[in-house]
Amino acid sequence: MTHVVFFNALLLACCGYAAWAGGAPERWTALVFVLGALATSNLPFVQYRSYHSVFWLLLAVDGAMLIGLFGIALRANRYWPLYVTSLHLITIAIHGVKAFQPSLVPWMYAGASSKIAYPMLMMLAVGALRHRRRLASFGSDCDWSPLRQPEFERS
Repeated sequence: MTHVVFFNALLLACCGYAAWAGGAPERWTALVFVLGALATSNLPFVQYRSYHSVFWLLLAVDGAMLIGLFGIALRANRYWPLYVTSLHLITIAIHGVKAFQPSLVPWMYAGASSKIAYPMLMMLAVGALRHRRRLASFGSDCDWSPLRQPEFERS
């Protein structure tokens, strides 16, 4: 139970800092993380799951988070959202491994699918810190990459 309290405190600290100090990609990522954590904690019988089989509702929440993170990574004018999305894709792959190989040790499935969130939170906090430093150094920091037109459509 202590690890749940620690994770929630870290989640609130990193996402709160990103919402306060970050640009639009940091704020949107913080929103995805918080909504994902709220959805996960409100899943039925989430505190009683045994990790002996794939928890399909958790996979659905992780899938929705992946879609949100992928959208942010495609548009953000930063590299860290690509890394966060890649780490979350590993979480999805872990669910797939458990579905393919049900004899996977339950504690390994639980640990692998939950521990990846810690570096993701750290990347979000560092991304917000670097955004703040770019603002201080250059006075502005473009949040989103501009949509580019193909060469043949330009006039």
